[in-house]
Amino acid sequence: MLKPLALVTALVAAAALALPAAAQSSPLPGYPFVHVGAEASRYTTPNIGALDFLIVARDPDPALARSTIETRIAEVRALLQEQGIPLEDLETRDVRREPGRNEAAEPTAQELRVSVHLIMRDLSKWRAVVAPLLDKPNLADFATSFDIVERDQVEAELMADALRDARRRADIIAKGAKRKLGAVTAVTPGGVKNVGAAIGLVRADYSYTRVKASNVDARNFLSVDALKLVQPVDVVFRLE
Repeated sequence: MLKPLALVTALVAAAALALPAAAQSSPLPGYPFVHVGAEASRYTTPNIGALDFLIVARDPDPALARSTIETRIAEVRALLQEQGIPLEDLETRDVRREPGRNEAAEPTAQELRVSVHLIMRDLSKWRAVVAPLLDKPNLADFATSFDIVERDQVEAELMADALRDARRRADIIAKGAKRKLGAVTAVTPGGVKNVGAAIGLVRADYSYTRVKASNVDARNFLSVDALKLVQPVDVVFRLE
């Protein structure tokens, strides 16, 4: 379902008028034109997801802390094997010591932490994997994102739809100004919004849902929500 943006900006220049010298440096085109903004959007069901979280050990004894980290990693790997999730889709980053903070945001002793990134290519197993992880001790700062594998195809379709709507809008304006719509002289695409990571790659538009483990019940963290993909464009058409 496409939902065009109800916003059109039109700029028409008079071709018969000679431009003064000061105006020749203007960023506006030196010919009659119309500038249109349009947008295409679509809701779709994601078919790939990503889960990020921390494993945190607060033991003052470094050996015990490392043992806790290793135990939790082994438990996560066992859960994935049980659900048939490829272990190569699990990534753990370097174990590191960082300053700790309690619930009042007050500094505490250093904590041993490791970051975990998991790609879920079969979202039918999302709840079976995520629910047990939320109940495990030492796991914190969960973050989720969802995407579609066919990202490039959908982006191309949205761009084509947005450009068609831009031309339709520009044609209405041209007719109102008793002009004929000419060729496209400039196009500026915007980014597709609200789309997360695809195949484990974090993008600038990667949208996280991040919660503390203790706050998970306050959100429907286990659900896989629909995505809204948006493609805006700005187009400049010459007026004949």
